[in-house]
Amino acid sequence: MMNKAFMSRLLAWLVLAWPLAASAVDLKPDTQGRIDFDSFTPKTMFDLARERRQNWAAQRVWGELSLPKAAAGDKLPAVVLMHGSGGVEASMSQWVEALNDIGVASFVVHVFEPRGVKRTAENQTLVPYSADLMDAFQALMLLASHPRIDASRIGIMGFSRGGSVAFQTAIEPLRRAVVKSDLGFALHIPVYAGCNQVYWSPQLRKAPLLNLVGAEDDYATARPCEQLAERYAEAGMPVRSIRYAGANHSWDAMYQPFLLEGATSAAPCGVLRWDIEPWTITAERSGATVDPARLGEFFGSCVTRGVHVGRNEFAFRQSRADVKAFVRQVFYGDK
Repeated sequence: MMNKAFMSRLLAWLVLAWPLAASAVDLKPDTQGRIDFDSFTPKTMFDLARERRQNWAAQRVWGELSLPKAAAGDKLPAVVLMHGSGGVEASMSQWVEALNDIGVASFVVHVFEPRGVKRTAENQTLVPYSADLMDAFQALMLLASHPRIDASRIGIMGFSRGGSVAFQTAIEPLRRAVVKSDLGFALHIPVYAGCNQVYWSPQLRKAPLLNLVGAEDDYATARPCEQLAERYAEAGMPVRSIRYAGANHSWDAMYQPFLLEGATSAAPCGVLRWDIEPWTITAERSGATVDPARLGEFFGSCVTRGVHVGRNEFAFRQSRADVKAFVRQVFYGDK
C-alpha cells in the first residue's frame, strides 16, 4: 500500500506534468492540415498566471499546419499565427503564403470556433484573453513535438487581439505557468496589437520582437504599442517598431476600409497595466491603482464604439516584406 508521502509526491508530479500532457498528439513527418489538440480555458489571466488549475477548463481546439516545400528530413522553422477579434479571416492566407515562401511552416490557431464563438469585436468577454495565451503555448508545445519542426526555431505572430498574445508570450511568469520546460518562442511579431490592457513583468524571454503599427489606427492606436515595445527593449529584448503611414487597423484585410460601428475600443481609457508579480492594476494615465472589483466601472466610463478597419495596400505589401526580412534574419541569419 502506498504511503501518504509517496501519494503526495505523485500528485504533485501529475499536476506539474498536466499542461505538457495536454498537447500530446501523434504526429508523423508528413502531418499537416488541420490538427486537433488539447488546451484549456483559464477563467481569468490571474488563474493562468497563478496556475490555479482548478479554474482551467479542458478545451479541445485546432490549428492548420502548412509545411513549405523542403528536402525530405530537413528540420523546418515555424511560426504560430494568432488571429484577432474577427476570428480566422481570409487575410490569414496571405501570411501563410508569405512564410511558406521563405521555407517557414505556419500554424494558424483557431481560438474562437472551438469555443462556440464567431467573433469578439463587439464583446471581448465572450472568450477570456487567457484562452488565446493558453492556446498559443499549447501550440508551441505541439509544434515542438512534430518530427519536421525545429523546436528551437518556432516563432509567434499575432494580429490585433492575437498581437497582444505575441507580446505576452515573451513574459516568463506566464510562460512558466504553462510550459514546464525551457521551450519558448524564438521570435515575436505583434501586428496592430491591442496594447491598452498590458500584463507586465520585467522577467522576459530575450527573443527578438518586431512591432508593427498603423499610424491611423483608431481601434488599438499606435502609440501604446510603441511604448510597450520600448518597455520590452529596456528590459533587454531586441526590439524594432515600424509605423506605417496611412494605415488603419487590419491593414492586411481583404475588404476596403469602413467604419465598424459596433466594435468596442478601450483606447480612450489609456493604458491599464497589470503587474504580474504583485498583481496590482494601475491606470498609467493617472497613476492610480484600480480595484479589480471596480474594473467594470472603470471601463464603463471610457470605452467607446466605432472604429475604422480595412486594407491599405501599401502597408500590407511593406509589412509583408518587413516580416519576411525579420524572420529570415532570425531563423537563417540573413543580413
